[in-house]
Amino acid sequence: MFIRHADVLVVGTGFGAAAPALRLAQAGLRVVMLEKGSHIDPRADFRQTQDPQYLLKYLRSLSGDHLNLTYAEGLGGGSSFYEMVSLRAPTKAFDQVDPRGRPLWPAGVDRRALDPYYDLAERMLNVEQIQPHEVPKSGLVFSLMMKNLGYSCDRARYAVRNCLGSGFCTTGCIYGAKQSLHMNYLPQAAAAGVSVVCDIEALSIHELGDPRTTAAARDLGGIPARYDVLCRTRRGGLVRYRAKLVILGGGTVGSARLLLASRPYLGLLSDHVGRNIAFNGSVKAVGVLPAGFPEGDMFAGRSHPGMISYEFLDSRGFSISAGKPLPLQVVAAARLRLDGEARQPDYWGQANVDLMKQYRHRMIVLVTFGLTPPGGVLEVDERATLRLRLDPTHALRRYHDDTEAVLHDILRRNGCEVVRAQFVQQDGAARPDLFFATSHQVGSCRMAVRRSEGVVDAAGEVFDHPGLYVSDGAAIPSSLAVNTSLTILANAERVAAGIVARYRLSSPVFG
Repeated sequence: MFIRHADVLVVGTGFGAAAPALRLAQAGLRVVMLEKGSHIDPRADFRQTQDPQYLLKYLRSLSGDHLNLTYAEGLGGGSSFYEMVSLRAPTKAFDQVDPRGRPLWPAGVDRRALDPYYDLAERMLNVEQIQPHEVPKSGLVFSLMMKNLGYSCDRARYAVRNCLGSGFCTTGCIYGAKQSLHMNYLPQAAAAGVSVVCDIEALSIHELGDPRTTAAARDLGGIPARYDVLCRTRRGGLVRYRAKLVILGGGTVGSARLLLASRPYLGLLSDHVGRNIAFNGSVKAVGVLPAGFPEGDMFAGRSHPGMISYEFLDSRGFSISAGKPLPLQVVAAARLRLDGEARQPDYWGQANVDLMKQYRHRMIVLVTFGLTPPGGVLEVDERATLRLRLDPTHALRRYHDDTEAVLHDILRRNGCEVVRAQFVQQDGAARPDLFFATSHQVGSCRMAVRRSEGVVDAAGEVFDHPGLYVSDGAAIPSSLAVNTSLTILANAERVAAGIVARYRLSSPVFG
């Protein structure tokens, strides 16, 4: 078995991993990044296609009875497939409390503390507000619908350069316009000396020696390797990486999976690993527009329609945007019927694609992002299989019903026919009555004040395991009511800055 060495081992290559890798390499440390998925060259590997089979090469899904989580595997993680929407979490998101009234976010980690790192992340990603002439037809229609009812809308902010408006943002941009990590953090990390290894999976983390002997260390140069990470290559070979610092950036699912597998080798580890998964409570409503709304192809332009409304954030705890009725995104797994239809026709597969083509100039999709309570749980069964569950609490049911009612009200008051959707599995079996599907999951290794309440402290360090950090969405303690990517990246920058300060490393060159 090969044994390889590094100062810092970063597991993952997405938003939560790229910032620490870059900053610690800039500070003079030997950094290695591990990626379970394959190497990705955006211009060579991506395709502009509506074929769902194409995305299965990169996207993974974990489903429980009431919740489905989608995440990406491949160099750059979810940055290759996100819609580029880059929004700062509202202050209200940081004010959330648990059922006992205790703050979900540790003291000192709030919007004000994150703002300098939001600034840095926005510079790195070239985040800018979409211009009025760039708003897709779906966004213009959504804005008009809200204006008709006296509600406000804002133009969204995007991580983009010289967008051509092809509309295939979520299948991977082939033009280099989308500011995925391939365009900024990863090439800068490579220039700083970071080694990236793809097609390798971290299986377990083993602690070397007594963690108490290095807990107070402030000079990494004098610290021996603290952790041994067992890995398996795609061809089945085993490799061990030994490092002084290990940073988990594998996402809500990946980081929790690795810590759960490592519990026998890490001694004290919080019982909260895998718990407290939060998600943005995405609720969708689909309507067919009446005559009188502007004509135009609702599929054209950017994947995200470019407009968002915070009208209901303070009163109801959610924001609203429009979505695009693409077969890949909204109703590909649904049985649909218009208001008044007695029978539900089967619109699975090609029939659904045909329906979308039929209504491509008339269909509007509304989507909520809400402040839902953290309730998802990841567990490993006796066969080492990862299981996901969500307790369908009264609060979640009330949130779902209230948000859906608001969306239906907006559609109907604008004269739309509401399209009903019953989400089903591909084999035709009905989903439970309450079901959330999201790619904006956070938690599972959340930040907290103490080990009895979470997995990592405010600095992102795993309780009782010095030098072991979680810097990705798994550490975020609550839902955000907006897309999660910018907050994950900003917090990862904050964690990296804290490590630099703690070990008195030379200051990185912030870009």
